[in-house]
Amino acid sequence: MTKHSRLILLALAGTTALACSELNAPLYFQGPTFWATGSGDDEPMANSGLALRFRNPTMTERMRLDMQREALGYDMDIPWISRDKVHVQVSYKVTYRCPTEAERAAPDGPTFDCDPGNLPGEASFTLITDGASEYAKYDTQAVADGLGGDDPIFLPLIPSVPKTLAYGASYSGIVREDDFAEGELDLDALGRWNDADPVSPTFAGVLINRSDVNPIGLNLVPPNLVVPAIYEVNVRLRSGTPMHVEYYVRVRDDDDRLLHNDADTLYQPSPTLFQPPALM
Repeated sequence: MTKHSRLILLALAGTTALACSELNAPLYFQGPTFWATGSGDDEPMANSGLALRFRNPTMTERMRLDMQREALGYDMDIPWISRDKVHVQVSYKVTYRCPTEAERAAPDGPTFDCDPGNLPGEASFTLITDGASEYAKYDTQAVADGLGGDDPIFLPLIPSVPKTLAYGASYSGIVREDDFAEGELDLDALGRWNDADPVSPTFAGVLINRSDVNPIGLNLVPPNLVVPAIYEVNVRLRSGTPMHVEYYVRVRDDDDRLLHNDADTLYQPSPTLFQPPALM
């Protein structure tokens, strides 16, 4: 069995992965497909999650992380799953349609009522990407629920531009590596470098602005920061109509940190769920 075959079989539990044969080629992991039922803003967004499985660092690698921390000179751990070593991208396909009879009859198939004759000819959707690093987790739905109010306020970690589909049509898109790079910096700023001073910019400023244009809310982030990568990807869909979502997570693993060797053990971080200041 080849090294990449072992990666395909063991990197994720219960998912399908595709990979090229070249050394260090990107790996593709299929996320669980899901349905948006079109229940509206008063119901939780449809979502699906996929967690990448990484090995624990060796003793030598731990020592290198400690030495790097000492050299950089700030009082925070150096992430094992770091943005400069692990690069994530998501490709997705959203289809505006009702479930087929075969899909409804399948175990764990969709159970909501759906009549194409009662649906509009066109409908819009917004795809949202959240996730977790080894230190922090962001959940758009939880933040919206926590903020309260009659009209939910959705502040995604990585938003997409709303799209409109005709009934029966599909849209395929990509959440690029640079989108994840920005989301990873924002997540770490909120999780480990959040400024609790009430006169400082709100957490919304970190999420809404791109750091290379307006670094609002990043004043506590060290300039030499090693940014943790997102290892758990959560895909959410906002839609007022039924829609079907498929997605793949593409990973470039520069230093062979995904779990694939039986002699290695699983790295099991415990990220803290981010809560907006109003909830603290």
